[in-house]
Amino acid sequence: MGSWPFVGRDGELDTIRACLGRGGAQDGGSRGGGSRGGGSRGGGSRGGDTRNDEVGSGGDAEGIVISGEAGIGKTRLAREMLALAGDLGCHTEWVAATASLAAIPFAAVAGLLPAGHVPDGQGLPVLAAAARVREHGRDRRVVVGVDDAHLLDTGSAALIGHLAAQHLAFVVATCRAGEPVPDTITALWKDGQAPWLDLGTLPASAVDRLVDHTLDGDVDGVTRRRLRDLAAGNPLALRELLSAAVAGQALHRRHGVWHLAGHYRPRGAVQQLLADRLRPLGARTPLVLDLLACGEPLPLALLERLVDAAAIEEAEAHGLAVSERAGERVQLRLAHPLYGEVLRAGLSPGRARQLWWRLAGALLETPLRRRDDLLRAALWQVEGGAVARADIVRTGARQAVDRADLALAERLARAAGQAEPCVEADALLAQVLEYRGRSAEAAAVLREQPPAGDELPAWALARAETLYWGSGDAPAAERTLDLVRGLPGEDLAEGVRTWILLFDGRCAAVLEVTERLLSARSASAQSAIWATAAATAAAGFLGRAADAAAYHRRGLRLAEERRAELPWGVVELSIARSLAHLAMGELDAAWTVADEGYRQVLSGQSPMMSAGHVGLRGLVEHAQGRPDSAGRSLREAVSALDGRDTFRLTHLFLAGLAAASALGGAGADARGWMERAEATGNDANRLFAPWTVLAGAWTLAAEGRLTDATHTAAYAADLARGIGLPTVEASARYDVLRLGGNGEGRRLGELDGVLGTPFSGALAAAAGGLRRGDGQVLSAAADSLVRLGQRLLAAEVATGAVRAYRQAGLAGRAAMASERAAALRAGCEGAVTPLLHHERVTAVLTRREREVALLAVHHSSRVIAERLGLSVATVNNNLARVYGKLGVGNRARLAALLDAAPPGNGTAGPPGDARGTGGSSGRE
Repeated sequence: MGSWPFVGRDGELDTIRACLGRGGAQDGGSRGGGSRGGGSRGGGSRGGDTRNDEVGSGGDAEGIVISGEAGIGKTRLAREMLALAGDLGCHTEWVAATASLAAIPFAAVAGLLPAGHVPDGQGLPVLAAAARVREHGRDRRVVVGVDDAHLLDTGSAALIGHLAAQHLAFVVATCRAGEPVPDTITALWKDGQAPWLDLGTLPASAVDRLVDHTLDGDVDGVTRRRLRDLAAGNPLALRELLSAAVAGQALHRRHGVWHLAGHYRPRGAVQQLLADRLRPLGARTPLVLDLLACGEPLPLALLERLVDAAAIEEAEAHGLAVSERAGERVQLRLAHPLYGEVLRAGLSPGRARQLWWRLAGALLETPLRRRDDLLRAALWQVEGGAVARADIVRTGARQAVDRADLALAERLARAAGQAEPCVEADALLAQVLEYRGRSAEAAAVLREQPPAGDELPAWALARAETLYWGSGDAPAAERTLDLVRGLPGEDLAEGVRTWILLFDGRCAAVLEVTERLLSARSASAQSAIWATAAATAAAGFLGRAADAAAYHRRGLRLAEERRAELPWGVVELSIARSLAHLAMGELDAAWTVADEGYRQVLSGQSPMMSAGHVGLRGLVEHAQGRPDSAGRSLREAVSALDGRDTFRLTHLFLAGLAAASALGGAGADARGWMERAEATGNDANRLFAPWTVLAGAWTLAAEGRLTDATHTAAYAADLARGIGLPTVEASARYDVLRLGGNGEGRRLGELDGVLGTPFSGALAAAAGGLRRGDGQVLSAAADSLVRLGQRLLAAEVATGAVRAYRQAGLAGRAAMASERAAALRAGCEGAVTPLLHHERVTAVLTRREREVALLAVHHSSRVIAERLGLSVATVNNNLARVYGKLGVGNRARLAALLDAAPPGNGTAGPPGDARGTGGSSGRE
């Protein structure tokens, strides 16, 4: 794995720099080694603490003692401190104590003795070493590093203490927390000679840097969060974790993004470390650890039902378990997350089942007051191999769905159905399977004919979702929901209806159903949150900004009140809000909501809900003209949706990857992503159909087929108009112009009259300015687009303003506009569009000539003729006109003028094997 960079300990290095700085390197080891400044926290570890404040604030120092748990980085920090001392001109020595050397007097410090000196077990070695160190310290300071000082024999410890006490050397000593330390080392800080540094864990930012250093490529957010949690800031644990996970292929690339599979089990040094800690324990304490491994954190009261209090105390005393208060409860957990992984990996199946069943039995005897109690009781029953309360297991499955843990939800739902078969259990399992994208299995679980009585609502909801997201049959789904009219659960059916209507593109109908639902006093919180989220997005697609904001506020108040019960509520409303901003062209607002939502989800209890936010962020980044950023976000979204694509968003995000690749100038990669998108779609999600068609248009443009691209964009606009999505239609009409088409200006003006949004106004103005060649109008439109975060469109329009000013003979304005256009283009990550092409190309060539010129860079005239449906002679005639207008004589010079990249030189190429470990094509 190679050496790691030294990160996250800047504050600790500042401490020794301050200690060494005052006395300087040339003081011959005299007192006055400098004040202790720069405490241990700044830029460094979490939880680090420097004792002896009177020393740290300016007293003399003869050393520093670094204490911390195993693997926390004490040795590396001490090494770096000695390297710093060497850079400051000090003479350095290194002493490494070990358990085996502790039996031999002065063995650890043999390197400090004069050559040929044999330790005699008396005091002479101390004097000899002191004389040698004093010799080194005549002209410069001596710094001695002592690793694992708690393992020093008595004589070696006395020598180190003597060197510090007599000001012969500055001592940097490390010792393991909780281990007895020789008196002479302890005296260093007790007597005020050296600060004692309690080394804490690495901060998350440092862990991320080490992960990025080790793994070549992007890491999905859930995996990054899991690596942080498992390592808990311990660099040794992180190193072993990464090494074992990569070697065992638990950590592999999925859709071009690093992903840690759920079956990872640690081994190697981490296992050995835990084994060493377990050896001195009593007979009952391992049971405490095994129970914690299966169910941590455990309430202390629950644990005391199963084990002796003395065993619990011993586990805490040995630093293997820690207690903490959670509300009114005291609970216990293992001291490090990897302990649980190691212990569970070492349990036999029979032993594990016994432990889980004991936990389940104890918990089922309690009132189960906390919400998490139900999910735990469900899981522990299933893990224990015997379901006593199927109703609790069904409830646990629903809670797992709420947390987006669909694999667990499926397992619990199946177990509940096997223990107690019923329509409710079948409906629950069908819903989970549908949420996981397995529509055929979901349909097979449900009976085709509706049941009677109280079982009808659950069946109807599951059946409707399967009909719509499985096959896109919206009419059949709505007829199924109609069966619940007048029955308990009607509000939930109407809440589901709003989402089906939204994804089917019938945004006006969404608002009608939402108003009817919200006016009913019997509406549940769950149905109201569903409806307000759907209405937020629908209002955005209709360009009704005030309504979108109002629905979002109303839903968010309710979702915040019920966050513990309905954790997905805030997430759905956040996604809907970002989607509304995106539809209305408010890109800065859309990106902020998506990015904040992504980070909040990853830091919460349900990180697997991150896919929607990061996918939307990618769509926004593409619209902003940031193809590289969009590619990273969208690949992570596609990876995160694997096995949990409830709303069939993979199709949209794959199309987004095609559009991002096209924007980056990688036509071959764009075609690969587009083919994958086309293979995943069904008749559901008409809401996004115009966007996916537009992605196809830009893919054609990246391939040089501008005429086909223009026609495809026009079709996307017509499709949006037919569905009733005026905001999407406006964007698509403008894309027709961006691709070189004509005749969309009047319709854009009509849409602005209907919508009246800042974005529709900017598009209509830009279209008029491009048509008339009006530089002033184009400059104003560029300003409006910048305010919305539409930097790509602003860059295009600003580039058009430069041409307009030049054609009008306004050289001064053209120069100013050129600087602005260049600044906007610089923020677009190398985006390639027809309006951003070399000005001479855009200004003097017809659309057909541009099309032929772009294709001629990589293809023969015969291939171009086949693609465009022309004769070879027509292609050559167009090419000759291109050469004449641009003043070039061959294809090589044409390529140089167009700054053309080789085919496939993109940033987001589709992986050859979506499930493989070898990464993807393109840059990866």
